[in-house]
Amino acid sequence: MTTLPTDTVFTAVAHALRGDRIQGLRLLQPLVDEGPSSTFVMLVTLAEVAARPARREHGPDARLNPDTLGAQSTDDLPPPARFATRFTAACANRDSALSSALFWAVADHAEANGTLDLVQAVTALFDMATAAASRVVAAALAPPAGSPVHVPPLLAAVCEQDGGENPFGWSDPNPDDVPATRPTP
Repeated sequence: MTTLPTDTVFTAVAHALRGDRIQGLRLLQPLVDEGPSSTFVMLVTLAEVAARPARREHGPDARLNPDTLGAQSTDDLPPPARFATRFTAACANRDSALSSALFWAVADHAEANGTLDLVQAVTALFDMATAAASRVVAAALAPPAGSPVHVPPLLAAVCEQDGGENPFGWSDPNPDDVPATRPTP
């Protein structure tokens, strides 16, 4: 039986939660290598994991936006974190047109310019999903009511910067630049 992308994603996040982020990312690489369809499924799965704490807090039918995902303003985020936040909100809201446009904007830009934009977008969303999974685990292990539990903001893991430098270094492709005829992966 073939391993499903979702199984691989959950295993990758589990590795990151155990402190082996690099192994988690290595597990995702074959999904990217398979092409756009498996990459898109992987990103949607990561987005679902990333949206889980917001779903628990705001309810399963709530419309999510970057604010409910922990971002003050997506304009202030580095492009990969901006993609991760917007893609997660689009997936959580079942907006397939927007999630597809966001994906193709990054994928096409990376391919056309020979950049690592897609890799950095995958990494940002992976880090966001790992941070969200950590929140879920922390909540499950939380002490009884009345005892404070400090959980870092959801996007903290994505937005941390080494010595104040932007570790990503790519511009934010515009999803509106994607041709309307581009198929959903």
